[in-house]
Amino acid sequence: MKNIVAISLSVLFALLIVEVGLRAFDPLELQPHASQEQANVPLENSTFYFCEGGPNQLLPHPELYSREAPDQTYFEFLNDIVSFIETNEHGFRGEFDPQGVDDRIVVLGDSFIRGTLADETETIPALLSQWSQDAHFVNLGTGGHGTLQHLLTYREFKDRIPHETVLLFVFIGNDLVDNIDFQAWQDDSGSDLHEPTVTQRMKQMLVKLHIGKLLQRFSSSYLGRTEYPSRPTEVEKELFMNSLGELSQTAEDQGARLFVFTLPEVAEFFPQGRVSYREDSIGYGNATRGLLKEAAEDNGFTYLPLKPVLESAAHELGVPTSELFGDPDHHMREIGNFAAARAVAESLQDNGVGVFSPDAQFTDRTSFEPSNVECP
Repeated sequence: MKNIVAISLSVLFALLIVEVGLRAFDPLELQPHASQEQANVPLENSTFYFCEGGPNQLLPHPELYSREAPDQTYFEFLNDIVSFIETNEHGFRGEFDPQGVDDRIVVLGDSFIRGTLADETETIPALLSQWSQDAHFVNLGTGGHGTLQHLLTYREFKDRIPHETVLLFVFIGNDLVDNIDFQAWQDDSGSDLHEPTVTQRMKQMLVKLHIGKLLQRFSSSYLGRTEYPSRPTEVEKELFMNSLGELSQTAEDQGARLFVFTLPEVAEFFPQGRVSYREDSIGYGNATRGLLKEAAEDNGFTYLPLKPVLESAAHELGVPTSELFGDPDHHMREIGNFAAARAVAESLQDNGVGVFSPDAQFTDRTSFEPSNVECP
């Protein structure tokens, strides 16, 4: 018994030494985001500071797995910035039913449309609303959702929002994989994935330590436990194509036109394997865009890939395309949202959907200092 206690204490002491060493020298760049270190306020989950609402950013949803909590305002600390976020009565960003605007356009998507790394004024739907002369873009974006959940979200709100146009943004990086995870949750109706098990709680505690982050990185990088295939699997294709067909038909039954846009993942602009668990991110992106082109031909919706748009915008700015994305959080920065929104506005106007007056150059309309955050 004494030997077991002695060994346990020795192991704990050794782990403590390793943890101190990792924190002091940080050879694997495991430090928290710069903004989190600079924060002048206490953070929930190392990321959020709530002015109203909290402490949970996301809530369980009986049909969609999750959605942001309604009626909350908070600051989100990621990378070297802090973003201000406000959710409406339905748990989305932006106004849901603004006064004095008759025409509304529904916008579906994941965290890129929700606007991670963007303030309220610089999300893609917010920019389109600011530039439109006659329409408001209703943001129905929720982080972590795939196209199956986008379809269900549209069905939930299609009769509450008077509209003639629907925009769907597909994120190449994980929307197809999210569909598989969501279907698995749907099929296991007796489970409650929102309530973590004891093992999951221990993992959540462990990854807060540098040792835990090191083990997590080793598991992902060297054991390949979370590596995704470099081409969409047959299951991914089936779920994706079916969801696009159903969304197109549902919009048509509603008397609305569907426009689909694809957002690339940042790994398509880096050397292979640098920021993706796929060996060939470019190949996966091209294959997914090929599926969308096929779906557009079969279902009659308008499709525009936004990868060339971002490459062109970066060329004009004289920077690598990867700089339109954040680091280490790889959502698009506000300048990336601006480039994408300009292309979307041009596409809509060319197709007779409204009139737009985009800004000639990107303007950071709203910004906050991580070291000086105050609730409005």
